Amino acid sequence: MNLDIPNDFNSDSDDKPFVACKVCERDLTDSHTPYTIEKAYKRVDEGEDVTLFEVAICIPCAEKQSKKMSKESKAYIMKMMGGSAFMEKRQNRWDKNWRDDWKSACLFTDENIKINDEYHIVGQFQDGQIIPTMTPFVIGQSYIEEIQENLSIETKEEMDKFGEQFLGPDPALRALLKDHQFVMV
Repeated sequence: MNLDIPNDFNSDSDDKPFVACKVCERDLTDSHTPYTIEKAYKRVDEGEDVTLFEVAICIPCAEKQSKKMSKESKAYIMKMMGGSAFMEKRQNRWDKNWRDDWKSACLFTDENIKINDEYHIVGQFQDGQIIPTMTPFVIGQSYIEEIQENLSIETKEEMDKFGEQFLGPDPALRALLKDHQFVMV
């Protein structure tokens, strides 16, 4: 089984794999600590996407951030992404040749990514490889909006603080992001 991380998860700054946690700077190439990479894009033209943010975060830091979420928001996220339906979809993709089309549609809604859509790609990795059966996936615009509608104000404020501290956008993107609500899963 090919466990190579798709190049889509390389850092935009140097087109190389992420090597450190954005929060604690833990070496991701050397430790056995699992980590998540999430990248947000806006499709501006067919085959052309602009990166809104990218982050590699080790699981211990992600868990610390998760503890800052409200109880209601945590319960919602767990219902959506911790349930058997989500895991079954990922497993089914893993069992097929997922590399052919994994970025074409939202894993949750099966809606294709269209021009002007925002979408996120998410993957879980360890030791520079995909964690077996943890197929990378896409969260499409309508699902991002649904998540936003179901998060508490406290959680949204905490995510915004995280975004400001660790994901400050390139000044050239500030206008594009003016109304962007940060979501990290």
